Amino acid sequence: MRMKTSEKTHEKPFWLVLDVHGVLIPSSERWILGMLAKRTHQPSWLLFFRWVFYLRQAQRGLLPAKKFYERVLDQKLSEREFQEWIMRPYASRGSISPLIVHELSRLKKRGWKLAILSDMNTAQAAFHRAKKHFAPFDEVFLSCETGLMKPFPSVYNALEKRLRTRKDHIVFCDDLWFNTWGALIHGWKAVTVKGKNLVRFLKDLE
Repeated sequence: MRMKTSEKTHEKPFWLVLDVHGVLIPSSERWILGMLAKRTHQPSWLLFFRWVFYLRQAQRGLLPAKKFYERVLDQKLSEREFQEWIMRPYASRGSISPLIVHELSRLKKRGWKLAILSDMNTAQAAFHRAKKHFAPFDEVFLSCETGLMKPFPSVYNALEKRLRTRKDHIVFCDDLWFNTWGALIHGWKAVTVKGKNLVRFLKDLE
């Protein structure tokens, strides 16, 4: 998708909207579940089942992250265990590649506005905010803070109102086809992009 700044009008900005997990950073939780299964001697399928069952509550901010993982493991966790078993592994893959940061900086200089649209739990959001990973972005829209999740139409409506731009001035990247499909149905430009292909995609934007 090539789009030149000469194609832009001065009336409404163009926005690049990016997911976090699977796009800006590797998707981390599934492999953490495998580590937790070995640590607690529980079947991986059982942890995954509980994870899926409680995931929406956690990502909408209705269930604090530590409580969420206690339900996934069906056991209490001390704060030390939560940090060591879950957040430390998450943090090990939680930084945005310098190559991506470079391309985002280039696009901002070209006049693009940048936004985050991501489903994540409260601990993940706190981690990224503490590390200032969202500093390059002009708008950050997280499910645990808004209670709205992809691919439901309400989340695209709400973010679009914040961005104050036209539908066809929004380019959305997500690693899950049904989230990009939801954006396309809403009238946005959208593409399914995995993290390893994001740099190539960003280079094609002008």
